Amino acid sequence: MKLLISLLTIGLLPLVSISVFYQHFLDVRITKDIESASIDRLRYTSYDIRRQMEISDQLLGWITYNRKLQEILTTDYSEKYEKQLDIIQFSSYATEYAINANIENSIFKILIVENNGESFQIGNVLSLMDQDAIEEAKWAETYNHSKADQLVLSKDIYAKDTYIFPVSSRIYNDLTGAPIGWCIIAFRNDMYSKSLINGSNNQNIYLINPAGQCIGHTDSSMIGADMSQDSMIREILNTQDSIGHITANRSHTPLIAHYYRIPDSNIIAVQETPLLSFLSEKSEILRFSATLIVISAALVLCLTMYLHRILTRPINTISSYIKNVSKGDFTGSLTLKNNDEFQTIADSINKMEREIRELMEAQKQESEIKKELEFRVLQNQINPHFLYNTLNTIKWMASLQHADTIRDMTAALGRLLQNISKGSDKISIYEEMSLLDDYVLIQDIRYDGRLNVRYHIGDPEITQALILKFLFQPIVENAIFHGIEPKGDGSGTIDIYLNQQDKSIYIHIVDNGIGMTTEQIEQLLNPEESPKNRRGLNGIGISNINQRIKMTYGQEYGISITSKPGAYTDVLICIPYERSTSL
Repeated sequence: MKLLISLLTIGLLPLVSISVFYQHFLDVRITKDIESASIDRLRYTSYDIRRQMEISDQLLGWITYNRKLQEILTTDYSEKYEKQLDIIQFSSYATEYAINANIENSIFKILIVENNGESFQIGNVLSLMDQDAIEEAKWAETYNHSKADQLVLSKDIYAKDTYIFPVSSRIYNDLTGAPIGWCIIAFRNDMYSKSLINGSNNQNIYLINPAGQCIGHTDSSMIGADMSQDSMIREILNTQDSIGHITANRSHTPLIAHYYRIPDSNIIAVQETPLLSFLSEKSEILRFSATLIVISAALVLCLTMYLHRILTRPINTISSYIKNVSKGDFTGSLTLKNNDEFQTIADSINKMEREIRELMEAQKQESEIKKELEFRVLQNQINPHFLYNTLNTIKWMASLQHADTIRDMTAALGRLLQNISKGSDKISIYEEMSLLDDYVLIQDIRYDGRLNVRYHIGDPEITQALILKFLFQPIVENAIFHGIEPKGDGSGTIDIYLNQQDKSIYIHIVDNGIGMTTEQIEQLLNPEESPKNRRGLNGIGISNINQRIKMTYGQEYGISITSKPGAYTDVLICIPYERSTSL
């Protein structure tokens, strides 16, 4: 199975990788080709849209600054027909201008409103804009100097539910600068749609404004529709990019929509292109790649079966022999007929078998030696108990003879020997302090009560934590003999500080002895350089304690020493917090 997986990986991985890469390359190429053609087309379309917006703005400006119109709006006609003649003449001028500007077919209606409320209209004779409805809707203010990018329902008396592009501007008197009327131009809803032409592959191109309203479409029924609820349109409206594309599905048909924000306007041109024709090409290539992979997999499978036949026999022989060896059968010898790599493996297995037999014999001998040593250890444990019992007898004799000092020293020494005989390697800090008290009692008697040991405990619960046995005594002994005693008078103070920080315990043992130099501290912590420093009970020195701590808890824990000659020595013990369960 491993061979099959390996060959399939080696044989098929490059082929699959190439297929995946080519599929990705094809997707990128299709996307770029569509994008290049679509963006170019949208830019060309946007040129026509911008041109029509400029022409519509120019028409509005021509009307509002026309001298003939200003004359009509400011003249007090004595005869009504005279005004009608001037209006007809102005309408002819306006129509001629629209024809020359090639915008005549885009005009729905032009409404001119005078300050006194009178008005006249130019444009489609079959339509008449409702002036009262327009004033109520406040078109003059809403669409004042706006661009033609907002479709609204026309306020037309005869043409209901027809969308138009309204723009307006106030008309001023050139001589006085006073407002004399309003001009409102309503452009047809297909003003921009005439510039939109469907492309190949059922492409659709349309225009939307920032509100998501369709203001131009190759399908005239879509003009004026609210497209903001379409997820693809919402994504286009929410992005700030001027050019881009979005892929989506509409009616289960995959589409790619390219969009282009027309400069100097609020119009977004969008072109939708179905991807079915491109996806069919991709599917053909995918089928070809799948066929090639299946054929390759079949060839790899045949090769695997062949290799399996020529490799199985020696492998099964080796496997069977190893199973017998694992059950303890060392009587045979592995031999293969082939003189190849498998025979080399067989020779190595035979060699390993001989070494295992020799190792088992050596282990058997070590086991017997270990049992003998354990017996001797048990035998040697009798000695501390014998000494403890003897000291207990001496204590009672000293008590009968009223030798209190001898009694106290004997009792303290007995307790120390009793704890030495215990098998536990860790005790609580409270028990360690009790052992230290017994040791200090003996030394205090020796120094006539001039030795003072004080405890400073930050949290009483810290005394329930576990600590290595006889950790304090060698350090205190070193402080007495090498720090306090050389002072000459035999008096001194040893302060022991116990604190917990995070998950570690910090113990400071500070004496006011003669202190040490940096060289002396280095010698004290390195027994191989200064064997004389191995002082303390049972020959246990400070370096020994440091090694015990590191071996038990790790290299980040141990002892560090700071000292000032003639002033003090501070030995810091750092161990992890380990709460005792027996207290």
